Formats: sequence, structure tokens, C-alpha cells
Amino acid sequence: MKKIIAVIALIIFATGCGNNIDESKIESFDVNAVYDTVSSITDGELVTLDDTYISNYYGIDTADLDGYVFAQSEDPNSAESVIMFKCEDDAKREQYVTAVENAIKQKATELTNYNQPEQAQLAKDSKIQEKGSLVYVVISFASEDILTTIEANL
Repeated sequence: MKKIIAVIALIIFATGCGNNIDESKIESFDVNAVYDTVSSITDGELVTLDDTYISNYYGIDTADLDGYVFAQSEDPNSAESVIMFKCEDDAKREQYVTAVENAIKQKATELTNYNQPEQAQLAKDSKIQEKGSLVYVVISFASEDILTTIEANL
């Protein structure tokens, strides 16, 4: 019985529970091209943020990123955002994921204060996804369609 359990555990470990990451697809994943595709799916018009804004607001040094798009609604009453970036450095990537999580929490608080409960909940419900060096999060009422499009490119 112990041998059977050990074999099953080894099979699960070896297959990664079906969550294998094809690193070549992530390397070739072009965040800008994918963003160009998904930007038409968003509820409103998003603006892409420049390096200075990303550094000041998120605390992320874009020089550490292999590719990135940080886009959000200009409307302060909207949580709508699409963030995608690739970072090979595991420690920095985790630091940057935390920075994005904190910014999302801050945005949810701001929207609550602006009496925008649906938008605040949208931000709270968002989930940061990590696939190898790729990190992405979508905050949108159309998030399912946008995430489907992103993941189809992986």
C-alpha cells in the first residue's frame, strides 16, 4: 500500500498536477501585442502608464522587466486595469507582485471612499496570475474574456 501511495505521489509530482509551464511560450509572449488585442475588450478606454508613473505608484523598476504593460482607466471612479509583465528574477518578481497587490488594495479603498462599491468589489475580486516569469492581473467586468485571450496566447 505504501508503495502505491509513493508511486501516485511521484506521478503527481512529475506531472506537476497538470500545471506544466511551457517556458518557450512565456519567452515568446509579447505583452504589448496581447494588450493590443485585449484592449478592445475592456469596458472603457485605458491609458498605458509611463515608466515614471510605474516607478512612483507601484515601486517597480521597469529596467528589471523583460516586457510590460500597465494600463488603467483615467477615470478615478473606475478600477479597470490590465497589468502584464515578465520578470526573470524570482525575488524581484515576488516583490513586484506584492507591490501590485498593495496598489490594488489601495485602489479598492479609494473606490470605497468615492462611494463606488461595485468598482471597489471588482478590484477586491481580482487575482494576480503567475506563469513562470509572467505576471498578469485584469480588473474589469470583462475580465473572463480578457483572461481567456491572455491565456490563449500562452
